Amino acid sequence: MKRKRTLLTIVTVCILALMVMPAYAAKVRLTWTAGGTGGGWFVMAGGVAKIIQEKDPDIQINVIPGGGTKNQPVVGTNKAELGWALPPFVIAARKGMDPYKRKYEDILAIGASFSNNYLHVMAAEDTGVKTMDELKNYPKPIRVSPGKVGVSGEFTFRKILTDYFNTSYEEIKKKGGKVIFTGYTGIATNLKDRHIDFACINIAPPAAIIQEAAIGRKLRILSWPEDMLKLFKERYGFGIGVIKKEMYPGILTEDIPTATMGTAIIVHRSVDADVVYRITKIICENKDRLPSIHKSMAVFDPATAWKDLPAPLHPGAERYYKEMGYMK
Repeated sequence: MKRKRTLLTIVTVCILALMVMPAYAAKVRLTWTAGGTGGGWFVMAGGVAKIIQEKDPDIQINVIPGGGTKNQPVVGTNKAELGWALPPFVIAARKGMDPYKRKYEDILAIGASFSNNYLHVMAAEDTGVKTMDELKNYPKPIRVSPGKVGVSGEFTFRKILTDYFNTSYEEIKKKGGKVIFTGYTGIATNLKDRHIDFACINIAPPAAIIQEAAIGRKLRILSWPEDMLKLFKERYGFGIGVIKKEMYPGILTEDIPTATMGTAIIVHRSVDADVVYRITKIICENKDRLPSIHKSMAVFDPATAWKDLPAPLHPGAERYYKEMGYMK
């Protein structure tokens, strides 16, 4: 009988001990689809993931390459739980509009305005092309790389061709030109090696890959005329901005008007609200560290990050913004 009482006491003590022990969160492994390897988004996602893991080791994040138009279907089908995103394409993805063939309604948002991406339409200086209209009327076969198929730069350049230049990739090829679909590193290499003369990248300045490309061959970044900026704003929801000449010393001698897109973080609906809350809290409370990851992230402001989102706010993120008094 004494043995039974002793055993019962031990079991009771163990249960009580378990009840008072602190609860440790289970490790969460997430995937973040970013941008092309070597580009700003890839660097930014890696830097933010490092801060999150430093502050909350139970959240492990693997960053993978992605792109401005690619990330929506990846997050929308939960192949990656998190992703950088451009508002026009988030809206299009949720509605099933061009360039998407179906709706991705499980895309929600954590916040926006983490940085601004600017369209860099580049021309090698030796082509003599100084404006968009000169590119439009370029008398020689055009050799261009708009990026990989499906990234935001490629989508934009394709629309420049069809909506403003009244031409297409097929027409460029018919006239003896060349279209090379490749990533940032390939664009820089092909420009320097003179395999192409023009390129288009949608990226936050200053972009190291553009500075690298200009080392071996002088480049120009072409300004967008007003009618073109207005067209893309009205038709596709692009913003209008300026690449400051200080961003690219040795390349720019004046500020360049161009189209812009803000950067948002999207998340799949299924991600636990507490996990999204912790991620949102860490990012917002470490905003002063973001510019050291990439200068463009200096624009981020937690007080307004929940506004003007291209998708509904995830409940976990909403909890944080309301807790801080940013949202009412």
